[in-house]
Amino acid sequence: MRTPTIYAPLALAGVLAACTGTATDPGSAKCGSCASGLTCVDSADFPGGLCTSSCSSSSQCGVGGHCLQLSTGRFCLPGCGSGDACPTGLVCGNAGADGRVCLVPASPPATAVSCPAPTVSSGGTVGPGSDPGTCLKPIVSTRYPSSMGSALSLGTHSPGDSIQFTLPAGTSGFSIVSQGHSANASEVHFNSAVVPNAAFPASLSTPSSQSFYNWLNSLSLAPSDRPVNWYTPFAPLTGAFTFPGSTSGLLTAAQGLAGGSWTLQLDDLLKECAVFSDCADPERGSTAALYDLTVLTRSGGIPAKGGLDLAIYIVSEDSTLTAAAAPNDHDLQRALAQVQADFARAGICLQTVTYYDVPAWAQMRFNLIAVSNTVIADPCSDYRQLFTLAQPGNNISLFLVDGITDASGPPGNRTIGYDGAVPQASSFSGTVAGGAIVSSGDLRDSQRCSATFSLSCGPDLVGYTMAHEMGHALGLFHPTESQGATGEDFDPIVDSPQCLCSLCVSDSARAQCADQQGAKSPYTLVEDTACTQGTQSCGGADYLMFWLVSDISRGNVSPQEGQVMRMNPVVRPL
Repeated sequence: MRTPTIYAPLALAGVLAACTGTATDPGSAKCGSCASGLTCVDSADFPGGLCTSSCSSSSQCGVGGHCLQLSTGRFCLPGCGSGDACPTGLVCGNAGADGRVCLVPASPPATAVSCPAPTVSSGGTVGPGSDPGTCLKPIVSTRYPSSMGSALSLGTHSPGDSIQFTLPAGTSGFSIVSQGHSANASEVHFNSAVVPNAAFPASLSTPSSQSFYNWLNSLSLAPSDRPVNWYTPFAPLTGAFTFPGSTSGLLTAAQGLAGGSWTLQLDDLLKECAVFSDCADPERGSTAALYDLTVLTRSGGIPAKGGLDLAIYIVSEDSTLTAAAAPNDHDLQRALAQVQADFARAGICLQTVTYYDVPAWAQMRFNLIAVSNTVIADPCSDYRQLFTLAQPGNNISLFLVDGITDASGPPGNRTIGYDGAVPQASSFSGTVAGGAIVSSGDLRDSQRCSATFSLSCGPDLVGYTMAHEMGHALGLFHPTESQGATGEDFDPIVDSPQCLCSLCVSDSARAQCADQQGAKSPYTLVEDTACTQGTQSCGGADYLMFWLVSDISRGNVSPQEGQVMRMNPVVRPL
């Protein structure tokens, strides 16, 4: 998560609605019987349904119509002007070079649930008394409680293996967790980048041999139509394929999964690298890696409310910031209150929060963490080794460090949080991917705190960052990435607003949008007011998971985002 540097004084910067109804007007926000030539499109661009048609130019859209490039394709929408009325359910909004067009209003965020105060305590100092002096690549045991579902050990396997496992009747969700052996290749080298290597399912088949998921086939689908978002390992050695993670997945989870023997075809990126023309790894196509596999199952459908435990590790040279003092530390407790408020919007209540100190050697080594595309692929980097200090538990692990440097971040911004994986391998604390770092550098800047959230209040900023990284841990992506281009720059949830660069930014900035022909780096970033225009196509800056935090941030969570979070194995139904 990042903040823009232009802000002083901190130097910061429900279930998918069906297409029902009788309206047939072009642009009607609910559709069932569309006018001749129109189709009911139900997607991330039109959550709830829209009578429209695909197009390649505005000449196909009739008088006053515009052919707009949205995140899932090009569609006809009616133009509008000041004082003009739009068809029922649409609003007149900015559409870049097309001027004013009738657009879908932003979907409303979820309503917060009521939560009791969590139990807050100190867990003392954890971790070895001296620096191990070696690279740790631990394989850990799950702490998944049997009251929530089953933990199915599948043994050790290699890419290319076909593996059977049995889902119990009544299963509504699952997570396939892979832990690579220390001798595995942890990185894959492409011509332009080094990326982490970990295992993932090439395909999943149901007991009736129907295809449930196919990695290559999923690439042709919009993110929201995949059972989970396109799975690329976000951490070396360790991976978690967690279902549901998308709108399509939520609809399937609500209906329940077939019990019986499922088939998993195992893959990893090094093996799959052979199909990419720019793969430069000398071991491309290798199937020599070994992975321990475990499947965690969930039953009972999507819970309306959930409970979550949190472990916070203090990795700071601030002598006043300790586990013993934390339960009564005013700044930390204000930050925690921000987490509580943001997670209540997702339908999740914090239940126990435990603060831990780390040994002096770990404070000195890890209090300032550097991240970059290269660092996150290296299991031996300080960033990855810090996560191995996490204690066993079915919880989320956060590491409060004094600062983060990010060589790969967008210019003009600074990184204040970074997650070990999206989603994390829940209930497998202590791996090189099992946690998130959050900068506590602003925590003591509390002079300008007021009754409401403000970037000028350091504890608010730290708490907001904690909640954002916890959202990643539970499987959420940014609704819009920093460049706001089409396709993979948007999350797999249809009711979270998007922010398309070419539609939303000012005229002067549009030419450098990443989706514009001839645009060159540095590309225009989608920020702040450009992404709070009240439409589904130009919204989301007020959401918890937006890529940037600003004074516009409100911690909003969409109903479907909350459902994905509550279905993660680390969240208990309440």
